[in-house]
Amino acid sequence: MTPLNSSSGKPDLTRRRFLRNTAATGAALSYSKMAAHAAGPSDTLNVALVGCGSQGGVLKTSALRIPGLKFVAVCDLWEVKAKSMARTIGSDVKIYTLLEDMLKAHPEIDCLLIATPDWLHAPFTRMGLQAGKQVYCEKMMSNNLDAAKDMVRAQRETGKLLQIGHQRRSNPRYQFMRNTLLRQKNLLGQITTLYGQWNRSVKPPFEVKGGIPEDVLKAHGYKDMFEYTNWRWFHKYGGGPISDLGAHQIDIFNWITGTTPRAMVASGGLDYYKDRMLPSGKGKFSYEHLDTAMVVYEYDMPLYDNGVPVMEGDKPKTNLVRGLYQVLTTNGSQNYYEKVMGVEGTIAISEQPVYNQVYREKDTTSGKIGQWEALARAGYIRKPPATIYNKFWERPVAWHLPEKWMATEGTQDVRVSIPADPYELPQMPKEMDEKPPHQFHLENFFNTVRASGKQTDLNCPVSEAYKCAVAVLNINEAVKTGKRIEFKPSDFEVA
Repeated sequence: MTPLNSSSGKPDLTRRRFLRNTAATGAALSYSKMAAHAAGPSDTLNVALVGCGSQGGVLKTSALRIPGLKFVAVCDLWEVKAKSMARTIGSDVKIYTLLEDMLKAHPEIDCLLIATPDWLHAPFTRMGLQAGKQVYCEKMMSNNLDAAKDMVRAQRETGKLLQIGHQRRSNPRYQFMRNTLLRQKNLLGQITTLYGQWNRSVKPPFEVKGGIPEDVLKAHGYKDMFEYTNWRWFHKYGGGPISDLGAHQIDIFNWITGTTPRAMVASGGLDYYKDRMLPSGKGKFSYEHLDTAMVVYEYDMPLYDNGVPVMEGDKPKTNLVRGLYQVLTTNGSQNYYEKVMGVEGTIAISEQPVYNQVYREKDTTSGKIGQWEALARAGYIRKPPATIYNKFWERPVAWHLPEKWMATEGTQDVRVSIPADPYELPQMPKEMDEKPPHQFHLENFFNTVRASGKQTDLNCPVSEAYKCAVAVLNINEAVKTGKRIEFKPSDFEVA
């Protein structure tokens, strides 16, 4: 039971207490320790950024908000990018184009942040770990499973920390939803369906004049500057949109269910980005990866009672949950979010605060309205503020009145459920609400480093990220063959 504020009878959602309330897992416990830790001079960690593109900028911006970090160096094959990144950090930041040169010149580096193209995650991670550095590597782990396995093995061999950038696992709103509302309060009843999407509008490819010399590109494995700047779309360098975008939410499917899928079917294709005219008009281009994908997973999800798994003999009791996921790169409708759907309600959640809804199914909870209202009064969920209309013309008006025969009682289609009762997730404290999404995950990593913590203290240790990689990277095979893929538990483990 969440502790209540003695004066108001509502949960105390101050920073420390909020996280302590959701500490049903090691992830939340790690965050509460981090929140209580005040970094001093002796806690300063020397950090280097590897990869100075857009995602490297996201990590840099979040890390600069965390006390006790000192950026020592940045590294990018494209020196212009490295110089630009260094200018945004400080004049004393050193610039390198090769990781091995940076590691040799700066033995004082404690931590590496890796935000390179996916195909370099494995070799750069191994290089950093073997040099004695703690590593935070962006997701996806890699664009192929053999390289992802090598990252797991490199962490085991060196004993250093390796966190993968599935940052939703460190988000307090997500932790509160999973640990408190789903597992402790069983708010939605039996969960039957997960839904996730990442819809993105058409984006033209990058066309760069000049850039990295051709001989340098080829010496480092790139065909040309077009593939270098649009690497996400090519098999050699990345996993495509289903990996780049979908991995975040498919990882959350695993995290919410507390297990891995037993089966998967998928449909998709390269439906738009083939034989398209370049924005400059100088020829055509085609990508290699799927630009549209729709996937259905099956999970045997353990059931929970007050935060504890329900056991059948010596095994957890489970029920079937289907997870539906889609990636679109031709339409940005409703952007990205996830939904957890149970027989008694639905939660819609996203890193975007616009998705923050909880819905009570009236058909199945008519006898539980008192329980929902009690949770709302105690602050676990909240009623959305009522819309106030100051003038009569502000009120929405139906343009077409229904026919008289339709306006009579008893005409509702019996196939339609009673509209759900809307609620919202509780608001986070302002100081937490203002943090960029990646900051929570980076804080968990740096706090674990400072505490000389274990791999299991990380919110997304590499072994957990590997499970996501298996679920995601098999999508391409499922689309190619059109066949149902059956998974074994051993498929998600690295020997």
